[in-house]
Amino acid sequence: MSTPLVYIDQNIIGLQQQGLIKLSNRDDMIWVYSKEHFAEMRRSDNPEKYLDILSDIGAKCLELILDEDWKITGQAKLNEQGTPYQHYENYIEAMGEVDFDESIFDPFQVWVNGGGDEDLLRDLSENFAKQIFQLTIGLPFDTSEMTEKAESIKPKFDSIIDEMISNGNDIQKTRSAFGDEKGTIGSISGEKQIEKIWELISSTMGETNISCDQFFGFDSIDKQGYESWPMYLGIVGCNAVLDILGFQAEKKCRKISKIHNVKSDAGHIGMGAYCSAILSEDKRLIRRAKAIYEYKKIGTAAILVERRTHKSTQSNADASVD
Repeated sequence: MSTPLVYIDQNIIGLQQQGLIKLSNRDDMIWVYSKEHFAEMRRSDNPEKYLDILSDIGAKCLELILDEDWKITGQAKLNEQGTPYQHYENYIEAMGEVDFDESIFDPFQVWVNGGGDEDLLRDLSENFAKQIFQLTIGLPFDTSEMTEKAESIKPKFDSIIDEMISNGNDIQKTRSAFGDEKGTIGSISGEKQIEKIWELISSTMGETNISCDQFFGFDSIDKQGYESWPMYLGIVGCNAVLDILGFQAEKKCRKISKIHNVKSDAGHIGMGAYCSAILSEDKRLIRRAKAIYEYKKIGTAAILVERRTHKSTQSNADASVD
């Protein structure tokens, strides 16, 4: 029997660092983290305190397996070699080698969630063209055709952005257009929650013949070269759709300064799907993970860690299934 893999959210590492929970290196399970943790640590002012904890509890890094074309295969593996410090240094080095702005489409995502800034959205096409130029400038062949194509789509890109801004981004109107005028989706509970949401909104799809899997991002209509859409990308896409619909969504999904945290939550749920369990202090993340895993018949247990304050004023954290 294989050793259970338990994926720990970044906030669990924070609880350990504060002394509110006691995780230790164990023989009967493996604590798991991913590069999504590194993305969060990179934004902190002291990554070392989190790396120390991962080292102390013997945590292993879970990585997506890519094919020769750098596409996600749908499988993942534990990196048994090296320390969290070494893996983090490799991550930072790799990020520094490519001039790629991961936040380039953040203004778009925030806008469709009902927030954001018009000016940042209007700059999107220009920033996209600059990004293509930066990524191709060092290639050992003529890249003029690539950059010309990037420039050629700018007018259409700008037209789409203008239309989006003209239509506005009142999130309540968006949700009403999907058939949820009273905020019903936000209070859906029990079993088969994704199916319940689809039942509520499917009548607004008209004659598109779109399926539940396609709507929630698990079966991309444009598969971008994939024969079948990877589950990880499906989970990340589903989280973006659920933000728009208001299912276990947070206000931070409408703020440019916080959208990276929202994307990290989606990444954690995606990586957790490769493990026996995912552990988090975030109720919304756990509830959303449970709904997604149930819908896709993924066996990962989503476990909520709750803080409990005793009369002695000492706090601890207890793990319980939410």
